[in-house]
Amino acid sequence: MPRSISLLTGRSQLRLALAAVAGLLTVGAVAGLLLVPRTNSTAAPETGPPPAQPSRTPSQPPRPADSTPRADSTRPADSTPSAQPARRAEPPLTTTGLSYAVRSWGDPKTELGVIVPIPSTWTTTRLSTFESRFTSPNGLWTLRVNGVIGTPQPRAAVVTKKLGELRAAPDFRLLSRTEGSVKAANPVFAGSTFHQTTLTYTHTDPARGTRLVVNRFVTIDDATSTAFEVAAAGRPQDLPALQAITDKVTTGYARVP
Repeated sequence: MPRSISLLTGRSQLRLALAAVAGLLTVGAVAGLLLVPRTNSTAAPETGPPPAQPSRTPSQPPRPADSTPRADSTRPADSTPSAQPARRAEPPLTTTGLSYAVRSWGDPKTELGVIVPIPSTWTTTRLSTFESRFTSPNGLWTLRVNGVIGTPQPRAAVVTKKLGELRAAPDFRLLSRTEGSVKAANPVFAGSTFHQTTLTYTHTDPARGTRLVVNRFVTIDDATSTAFEVAAAGRPQDLPALQAITDKVTTGYARVP
């Protein structure tokens, strides 16, 4: 029976070899499972890095539709645009080159009344039968001549009344009050003496600013009543010329009859 025992022995050895191989495979599998890292089965699936967030800059005020700087933003609505030349300031009034022309007005029935020399380019505005106002072409200077002072009054009384009225004028300021006498230059009053009181004052005109007035009241010879009044007006810088015009009108004054 030696052949049977040998066959059995061979088969037993084969089984033992296969069993050994199977054991090795099982041990390797178990070891592999032990070496694999365990994960948390409840964790969310990987979605990759979060998307990049846009960078934030400090907030800036919104830019207006027209952001070009405006040099004239504070320009008044009625000012002259810079593209147009600015109006040149009128220089002070002077008597250089000033010419005179005789003007007369009075009772339309007799055509007799006041006769005086007036700057030739000044226009005439009739105020009453014996009173007229004359205005320069630029409108800055005026002259008023009144040949009748109302009811007969002494010159001092007329001046006092006038001062009382002037004190109500805006910013009235009396600069001087002078007394004087001058000889008449008009042939109608040849040889006569004009006694005069002159008020020089300033006040504020709402439309033209500070105005200066040379206002003169005149009595002829020894009369007790004031005969006529002359008033030249302009700006403070026009004072010398306004005084000269007042003097010219005073000495050249005449009244017919």
